[in-house]
Amino acid sequence: MRYTGFLFGVGALVTLSLRANNLQITNFSVNQANQTVSFQVSWQNAWRLTTPPNNWDAVWIFVKFRACNEFTQPWTHGVISTNLADHTIPAALEPVLSDGSGIGIDPAPNNLGIMLRPATPGTYATFGPHSVTLKITNMPTTGQYDFRIFGIEMVFIPEGAYTLGTLDGWHSTSTEAARAFDQNGNNGDPHVPYNITSENAISLRWAGSGNTSITVPASFPKGFKAFHVMKYEISQGQYAAFLNTLPASNASLRYLGSYNTNRNRLANNGSYPNQYYSDREDRAQNFLSWHDLCAYLDWAALRPLTEMEYEKICRGPLPEVRGEYAWGTTNIVFGNTIGLIPENGTEVFTDPANANCTGGAVAYTGGDGGQGPVRVGIHAKPNSPSREASGASYYGVMDMSGNVWEMVVMVSAPDGTVGSPTYTGNWGDGVLDWTTGTANQPSWPLGNPGGFGLRGGYWGNNWWEHRVSARNCSYPGHTCKNTRNPDHRSSDAGGRGAR
Repeated sequence: MRYTGFLFGVGALVTLSLRANNLQITNFSVNQANQTVSFQVSWQNAWRLTTPPNNWDAVWIFVKFRACNEFTQPWTHGVISTNLADHTIPAALEPVLSDGSGIGIDPAPNNLGIMLRPATPGTYATFGPHSVTLKITNMPTTGQYDFRIFGIEMVFIPEGAYTLGTLDGWHSTSTEAARAFDQNGNNGDPHVPYNITSENAISLRWAGSGNTSITVPASFPKGFKAFHVMKYEISQGQYAAFLNTLPASNASLRYLGSYNTNRNRLANNGSYPNQYYSDREDRAQNFLSWHDLCAYLDWAALRPLTEMEYEKICRGPLPEVRGEYAWGTTNIVFGNTIGLIPENGTEVFTDPANANCTGGAVAYTGGDGGQGPVRVGIHAKPNSPSREASGASYYGVMDMSGNVWEMVVMVSAPDGTVGSPTYTGNWGDGVLDWTTGTANQPSWPLGNPGGFGLRGGYWGNNWWEHRVSARNCSYPGHTCKNTRNPDHRSSDAGGRGAR
């Protein structure tokens, strides 16, 4: 993981801020008269596969700008021209629609960024740098403005059927045994997992509900349709970059506090344009509340995941394995020793060398020590021989088991009814409610209690919480660390978004 950034200005103040798998956006410049931005983009370990899992990684790129010295005003989210002829994109790159269905820019009003993937199938140790010029249709042609460009590495999840649930998760209503399942995962009743074969409405019974079932509407994202998801959990550097483009009043609402607690290094005592910063930019951001996560995703024109999509990302089209983790087996090894002092974004666990999960409430030796999250993607070493060795999901998404909890939209609410029946998976619009500093998407579950829960386990959990279908902190009525309070911040919670 690397961060490349610089600040310069010729008639405009231009800054850069991004994070991912050595994702670098360099040589950023702005031509206001032509309403264009130009840059070079590169990242490591890129792929586009025509064999299973038949997917690719990509970079979601977006631009924001604000009149110089207007520190109390919100930043404007750049609108990308939907006419490909307005852009200069090299042959090695392809702009792809967010659902992967074709080449192009998402139609208005969702043309708030560009998804760039490798144009040619293959795997690439280093992809780029490639020079790109984009037309921003709402860019002012005159005046003094700050401009910032952002990049987030994504992974494509193809359309297709998958299996929902195992002994520690969801069951179909037609085959569920009457008795409730032990939520600690130590025993349970035989069952047949549910096969999701479309986005049609379905009835589900969650393990632990007895005979209670719920109907999930067709509009609720179930993971069958194709989408892109963030390859990594939100990092501390990414969250700081988000805060640095909010008006001061909003930024203070979304600042997490708890500096230097459980390895949270997000600070607020810098100077413009980087008042917020972390000296561990690649470490997963913890202490996020549900409102914090949704604000970040709305700002980035992404959206929250659902818990059903979470299982699709982990398992892919493969049959369920009882007690499996995100890498498809039941073998889990927690890391103990971080082999680099101080941590700089290239650190890995050296003891045990085959660590594939961040969990177990380990007080680390080496590195910066302490207990808390680690660098996102830390278990994926060069030439990792398997998903199990790298801790990767079926589609190559990292840290879906361990590090920080994944906050997701729930199927079930505390009363056992559908948790978020109005949630349709609509994308954020790049701006927030500037009075409250919260997401402004009416279909997202933003109320109190929130229609969200936790999946995948965190750095302090024992083995059973990290399993793909474990819902110990998500089932109706459970108060696991205030999971129903959208403003609660905990050292264990983080997340990622989709588009």
